[in-house]
Amino acid sequence: MSAAPPGHDEITLTIPHSRHLCHDRAHRNTGRLADVIITFGQLGDPLIPRECLWRECWGRSYPMCAVCWEYTRQTAEKARPNLIIHEPDQP
Repeated sequence: MSAAPPGHDEITLTIPHSRHLCHDRAHRNTGRLADVIITFGQLGDPLIPRECLWRECWGRSYPMCAVCWEYTRQTAEKARPNLIIHEPDQP
């Protein structure tokens, strides 16, 4: 994982080094493994609640399969046009 947590309008991706099930309940129940770990930064200004995206997720990490990550990415990019996604270095 990166040394610094993601900041304002940032999401950091890491590759899981062990087996993690996807955070989605249906996927978890079927045993679907996570492809990435998503760590959310502050997605919005807490002083303007209607502009905040997933405030309860800020500073938290979630394992996700590729399908869930793609849906999350599309939603976040639509809501936060200046979003920066820090992807892991490829070997």
